[in-house]
Amino acid sequence: MRTLVEIFLHLARGKESRETLDENKSLAAIARQQYQLWQPLFAEKHLDLQLIEQSEDQGRYPPAFLATVITNLLRNALHYSEHGTVRLVLQSGGFCVEDEGIGIAPSQHETIFQPFVRGQNARGEGLGLGLSLARRICTRQGWEITLDATKTRGCCFVVRLQATQ
Repeated sequence: MRTLVEIFLHLARGKESRETLDENKSLAAIARQQYQLWQPLFAEKHLDLQLIEQSEDQGRYPPAFLATVITNLLRNALHYSEHGTVRLVLQSGGFCVEDEGIGIAPSQHETIFQPFVRGQNARGEGLGLGLSLARRICTRQGWEITLDATKTRGCCFVVRLQATQ
């Protein structure tokens, strides 16, 4: 919770900043930590969470910001998937989170990143802030987050990173 509050305070400063809250770490190290945190929750729901390291990324990134982006994407995949596999795929220069869930209507591929916007198939009591927060973090860090429009089933969120070191 403390980290999330620090992230909100950092974003509220309103300046384009690439400051970090902690020592920068590799994409693989941050992704492995998130995988270990989330894998039991996926297993409880009988979903297969996979961490796939397709290629090595040499960059270093602020762990609090990158972990928050990964967390929000994995949380959505867990929430909107009833069966199948969720993949966290690491690549040089970024990563993607792809699932076999209910997907997002093409007409909402951009609006879904706005605050308080939830998809047509929204479930539960979410506020519609997760993807908005992920995009704000990405923008502030010089990263890019998009929803792959070519996927016909489920979602594939792609994050392109720019290393700070």
